Parts: sequence; C-alpha cells; structure tokens
Amino acid sequence: MACLMVVEDDRSTREMIVRFLKQQNYEVIEACDGLEALEHVENHDVDLVLMDVSIPHVDGIEVTRLIKQNHPSIIVIMLTAFSEEGILKEAAKAGADDFVMKPIDFNFLDTRIKLSLNAAKFHIYKSLLSKELEKKLKASEKFIENLMEKNTFLVFETLEILSMISEYRDYNTHEHTMRVGWLSSRIAEIIGLDADFVTKLQLTAPLHDIGKIGIPDVILLKPAALTEEEREVMKKHAEIGWKILKDSSSELVQMAATIALSHHERWNGSGYPRSLRGYEIPVEGLIVGIADSFDAIVSERPYKRAIPIDEAFEKIKVDEGELYPSELVKALFSIKDEIFHIYLGK
Repeated sequence: MACLMVVEDDRSTREMIVRFLKQQNYEVIEACDGLEALEHVENHDVDLVLMDVSIPHVDGIEVTRLIKQNHPSIIVIMLTAFSEEGILKEAAKAGADDFVMKPIDFNFLDTRIKLSLNAAKFHIYKSLLSKELEKKLKASEKFIENLMEKNTFLVFETLEILSMISEYRDYNTHEHTMRVGWLSSRIAEIIGLDADFVTKLQLTAPLHDIGKIGIPDVILLKPAALTEEEREVMKKHAEIGWKILKDSSSELVQMAATIALSHHERWNGSGYPRSLRGYEIPVEGLIVGIADSFDAIVSERPYKRAIPIDEAFEKIKVDEGELYPSELVKALFSIKDEIFHIYLGK
C-alpha cells in the first residue's frame, strides 16, 4: 500500500482530500504546514506528497526543493490555483513532478496519482538527473530559461508519455528506457558534443521506443524468438514512434522523433527503416543506437537471458566500424567503470 502525505493548511480542504485518498485504500499522513511536512518525510516512508503551494512557516515550493534534495524517490504533486502566476515555473525548478489545479477534480487527481506511482522509477531518475545537471553545469541557466519559456512544462509532458507507456509495458522495459537515457548522454558528453545537446539527449533518448505502443503484445511480449513476419511488424515501431512525435512544435520532441526513427539505423547501412549508412544517420540516432543495443544485450527479456556486462562489451567491439562508428565504441569503453557501477552497484 502506497503512503501519501497531504500538505494543506486549510482544514476542510485537507480533510476532504484525506477522506478521498483513504477511500482509494492509500495510507495517508497529514501535515498543515511546511515544518510538519519536512518532519514527516524524515520519520515515515512516504511515496508521494500532495503539496499545497501556500502553507505556513515554509512554503510549498521550498518544502518541495528540500524533499527532492534529500529524498529523490518521493514524488511531489503540487496543488495550485490558476491565479498563481509564475508559481508553476518555480515549482518545476524546485523539482515538482506534476501539478493539479484547484478546485480539485478528484477523478483527475486519482489519475495523476496512479500514473505517478506507476512511473515512480522514472521520477527518481528525473530527480537524480536534475541534480546531475546542476552539479556538472551541463545546462546553462539560459538554456533552462528558454526551455521553460518556449516549451511550457515540456519535460513533464515527455514524462507523462513515458508514464503512460509504462502502464502498458513490463517493468524491465521501463528501466531500459531510463538506462538508455543516461548512457546516451554520457557518450554524447565524451565525444565532445555541446552541453545543450547533451541535456536535450538526456531528456529525449528515453522516448526512443515509444513506437512500441503500436506493436501488438502477442509480438512485443512473445516469450520466444520472433518469426520473420513478426520481426517485420516489430520493425515498424521506429516509424510509429516518429509519427507520434514528429508534428510537435517543440525542438525537444522533434529530437525525440528523429531518435525514434533512426536509432535502429546502422553504420554499414544494414539497419532500418531507411537503410541509412555512416553520417547519413543523425548523430543522436547513432548514439542512442549503440546505447540501446548495449543495454538490450545485458538485459533479460522473455525470450533471452541477460548477457554479462563484460561479454556485452565484447559483442559491441566485434561490430565496431560495422554496426557502430569507432568513435562511439571508444566512448562506450571509456566509461566501463561507470557502467559497472550504474548497472551492478560496483
């Protein structure tokens, strides 16, 4: 049973939310101000917080920032009014995972909570990613400012897409998308691509397989090798993903569309769907292609066992200059220790 905390200073509103959540069989903790909320997260295993913005002692945005700083696994959904101009932007910078407007539509709230809990692993990844960006200064203040101004809550829109996919796809595949995002960004950083590109790739690479939502489960989740006809159907996920994303006006979603279409193209022209070769393939597609391949090799699937990491490196090495450009293979090998740490905790 998930544990939810409601942080709301208005007693009647808080009691109404608590009563609703208990009817949905959640364990519920209440807090009427920021200090009490911070105390609760230190003494209870809280999974998700419903955070009012305007609360006494420490406001909701600062409480959110402190929670995300010390407990990145806790999901925070902000409760705010339409009239609070600028609040959403500040809350997003503080690390809020989602937003529900007041007056609260409880059916909508229930949906947002369920989606967030189902995608809890990705919310953790997003929080850790935000810390990494801040620590390493990968993203300039100007880039973040432009991102927020030109693409309102774009990050949260992409997360929502991933969250929805995670409802339909197995747990291991969901973790795969997160690892591919991390690995792609590290490779891009090592080969010297600029900080803005690296940041965009971190945010968009996890969408590489979004097109699989259009592949029948009987094929996608088949616990055996695919037939030739089934493989041809599976290959369609690249174009399906591109079609889902291509019409967005956002440059980030446009990058995600390019990645979805090109991440199965291969250096020697043997890939799909367009049989591109060499630098006909967009660099983001080349990077996500090798990251995706490596993670797929080391991951267990219904139809195959997981391959040890050392063997996975050997497999990638064999295909250097054929399926993957040498520059990217060398970049992958240069972070071998990091990969062991991320994948095995060593």
